[in-house]
Amino acid sequence: AVVSTQSGHYGRTERIDDNLNPKFQKQITVDYHFEEVQRLAFYLFDIDDKNNDVSKADFLGKCECTLGQIVSSSNFKRPLDYQGRNYGSISIQAQEQGGMQKSVKLTLKGVKLDKKDWFGKSDPFLEFHRQLLDGSYALAHRTEYIKNTLNPRWKPMKINTRRLCDNNPDTVIRVECFDWNSNGSHDLIGEFYTTLAELEQSSAGKTFSCVHPKKEKSTDCDSALIPLL
Repeated sequence: AVVSTQSGHYGRTERIDDNLNPKFQKQITVDYHFEEVQRLAFYLFDIDDKNNDVSKADFLGKCECTLGQIVSSSNFKRPLDYQGRNYGSISIQAQEQGGMQKSVKLTLKGVKLDKKDWFGKSDPFLEFHRQLLDGSYALAHRTEYIKNTLNPRWKPMKINTRRLCDNNPDTVIRVECFDWNSNGSHDLIGEFYTTLAELEQSSAGKTFSCVHPKKEKSTDCDSALIPLL
């Protein structure tokens, strides 16, 4: 996705391969002036060029709005326009920057994760989402994926708490564990919910049950574990 302001190109997200429902992690910072009408345009492209050259990409659609519309909505959603017709939609969340800048350091591993691949094991990665005021969730952080293992150990991570939970220690954080697939259709292994307060008060060895929603009532719901190291 490419973001433009009235003065021209402003920023772009990372590229996500082979996915019709991408969740972009990169944040784009725009100065907000309450007294001004700040017009924005979001352009979506399908990029196959290895150098990520937008000029060689296929245009998927655009959304035009104002920054004020995004700021005033907890989860701004609009259709993507392509030659006068709607093809898909785009959701945008705004978050105020500044104030206290703090980070939380986490090291996590998985134990006995579910096997999702027909051949081999799983290629697990984690996504952290913060809960918004309307009850929906916004992506805050994504780890690397680790190939062919049911007992992964992800690299130590440092996450800005403004992004993770808006600096509110009681904001609900949803952590999802996925099996990475090259076609972009990642399989959900399980999930758990926590808060920054719980993470900060937990000592090494604290374990979270990573359960798929469809398995919550089954007897083996605790088979996948995410210990805090």
